[in-house]
Amino acid sequence: MATELKSIKGKFQSNRSEIGNTQMSLTRFSGGKEGMKLQLTIRNQGEFFTHIAINKKQIKKFIKELQQNFDL
Repeated sequence: MATELKSIKGKFQSNRSEIGNTQMSLTRFSGGKEGMKLQLTIRNQGEFFTHIAINKKQIKKFIKELQQNFDL
């Protein structure tokens, strides 16, 4: 079962150097034997989107990287 956590508004830049609005959605879901995972889905134009799924260990590394580089 997946749970929609949060949506974050932002900007994207395409390979054609166009800048536009976008939204990143955070979704928690079960990765089965691998445990809970986080999916980051980024919509760019119209119906096009891309996503990445990360596990708990990767989430911790991501948080640490943000804390170190953004004085959080």
